[in-house]
Amino acid sequence: MSLSESGNHHPLNGIFYPRSIALVGASTNPLSWFINEFYIEPLLKLGFKGKVYAVNPKGGEILGLPVYRRLADIPDTVEHVVSCVPASQTVGLLDECRQVGTKVLQLYTAGFAETGEEDDGAVQAALIEKARCYNIRILGPNCMGIYNPSAGISFCLNYPQQSGSVGLLSQSGSNTTYIIRAAVVRGVYFSKAVSHGNACDINECDLIDYLADDPETRIIAAYIEGTSDGKRFRKVLEKAVARKPVVIYKGGYTEGGKRAASSHTASLAGNDSAWDGLLKQVGAIRVHSVDELTDMLVALLHMRPPLGPRACVMGNGGGASMLAADELERAGFKLPPIPPDIRAKLKQWIPLAGSMIGNPLDASPLMGIEQGKLMAEAGTSGCEDALRNARYLPGDGGMGDWMATLDAWPDIDFFLLHYSIDSLPGTIRDWAITTGGGPMVVAAQECRLPVATVVHFITNEDAWIPSRKLQQLYSDCGFPLFLSIRGAAKAIRRLREFYQKRPDLIEALHR
Repeated sequence: MSLSESGNHHPLNGIFYPRSIALVGASTNPLSWFINEFYIEPLLKLGFKGKVYAVNPKGGEILGLPVYRRLADIPDTVEHVVSCVPASQTVGLLDECRQVGTKVLQLYTAGFAETGEEDDGAVQAALIEKARCYNIRILGPNCMGIYNPSAGISFCLNYPQQSGSVGLLSQSGSNTTYIIRAAVVRGVYFSKAVSHGNACDINECDLIDYLADDPETRIIAAYIEGTSDGKRFRKVLEKAVARKPVVIYKGGYTEGGKRAASSHTASLAGNDSAWDGLLKQVGAIRVHSVDELTDMLVALLHMRPPLGPRACVMGNGGGASMLAADELERAGFKLPPIPPDIRAKLKQWIPLAGSMIGNPLDASPLMGIEQGKLMAEAGTSGCEDALRNARYLPGDGGMGDWMATLDAWPDIDFFLLHYSIDSLPGTIRDWAITTGGGPMVVAAQECRLPVATVVHFITNEDAWIPSRKLQQLYSDCGFPLFLSIRGAAKAIRRLREFYQKRPDLIEALHR
């Protein structure tokens, strides 16, 4: 996508759609391979349509590209420059940037004001002063930079090429990666993501303002350690929240976290109660971890908001069902008891031995019956087929019937379906996943009520690998996928609270 095609005329739009990118500090040294893997290989492999340049005083060739000895030696305009050279050299680098028409200098380099040393702060001040004279914007220092899949720009080889609707800004490069990886596994993709580090120039206010205008971004997510301009931050946040859901993880909310934020990005972390009050007043959704942020994005994108607090919980395992009940009630939900007439109907299909016909409902025996039916149909080697062919089976006393019975119950507002992975060993577990969890969620597609799904108790690789089949099925069925009951409960509670205040924004997401 070109600049003109992006549909956004915000002053920052150019940093997401450059026509050329140069890496200053590229290296032919095998010990410095990671620099090239961050900033050259992703551009070549993700389909960046612009020109890519490598710069190093030693010259040579890197990944088939000629290496220029100086940025100023490049005969073309270089709109975006990534600097991996020492901080002391960056002020001089700006002179070369000016010669080649650079619009933004991104500093992967650290060692500026975040160190707390007077000399390093002076280098940063000189850098900013010269950049303003040259009309060059600075991203960073100490940042990973831009991920824009529609433009083929990334700082990680295996970020997906698929674009999504979430715009992410993060002062931490590692948290940027954690959030993207955790979200993509669960069907959440990004319009753009920015790791902006120390934010000596382009900061959280600029980026929130940009994403508020960006037509490709429908939800804004942010990891912020602090802000240097509280009044402007409030103003741009109010603008953004008026248009889109905004989810913020404010890092550094403990005393130890504040000290870490200062040494990490030189941020002014501020008083946590003041932050909490601000975010509540403007209507942003506050979370307290990367996991909670990811869960919230999943809920916003993939779950219809429950109209009330009454939940019906179903899954495998009595202990897991009890944990589910505790976590939901801790989050403010209610689990009304199943009325006698519905319970009597369910008893026709669910064996009493080894099950709980209540709310929560442990349907492990019924899953075993359904498993046996599909095993017989699929054959002893048909585990994959059983998952692929899982379906709603009305009229045979299977999951389709008991879920339809519960869906007609007028005193509940949503379902939570959970499947615990490590409660069964080996082959039994694999069959249970593909012929128990599969039919349960496929039957849920017929439900009138909102449905949340949880695949939990994934404790090791042996559980994670087979669970991916079930996770994919839940995603394909269009349900929100959570990896813990607690995470699901918190996210659904926040979803309901946000919907009660801004139903227009939630309804716009699901049109």
